Amino acid sequence: MLPTGQVLIALGDARGHGLDAVTLMAKLRYALAGLAFTGEPVERLTAWLNSVACDDGDESTATAVIAHYHPDHGLLRWTCAGHPPPVLVRGRRACPLDPPGGPGLPLGVLTGESYVAAETSLDPGDVVLLYSDGLIERRGSDPDRDLARLVRAAESYARDGIPPGDEALDAYVRDLVRHLTGPHPEDDSTVLAFRLRGGEDGGR
Repeated sequence: MLPTGQVLIALGDARGHGLDAVTLMAKLRYALAGLAFTGEPVERLTAWLNSVACDDGDESTATAVIAHYHPDHGLLRWTCAGHPPPVLVRGRRACPLDPPGGPGLPLGVLTGESYVAAETSLDPGDVVLLYSDGLIERRGSDPDRDLARLVRAAESYARDGIPPGDEALDAYVRDLVRHLTGPHPEDDSTVLAFRLRGGEDGGR
């Protein structure tokens, strides 16, 4: 939660593996947390975070989705820096959200890069999935086909609806991850799921 009443939501993935990747992600995470308290919109935050990554060196690149949720308007404003797009689960249907103009450049690739925010209106009960590419990518596969597989799975596990409550949402995500990664995952995967609740708590 930010002093403005907005909620900062972000998920990213650093290039490479090991200590260097962990160090970069920690640096970007805490930089974003601090920058967010300026109250600036997500497109400005993403551009600033890109500058932080560029200043770290040529190999310090990462992808990210960075979002503000505006509870007063039920509005999600988000940017995409080279990251797989969020997936919206509404009722029993799922669809990827399209960043305007396509995904922007990953963080750390080009100094002075600007980013454009997309705006997505959320209804009570909507679930948004952010995830790392390790959840869906397979060697030799096509990114569009990988994304379509995620959408099909998200719909399949929502076919009877996702019951209210944190435990039900957690179970939904766990089933989804098990289905997509199998018993022997090829890569690390991260999923962040959030749901717009109903009117009993002001829609947050």
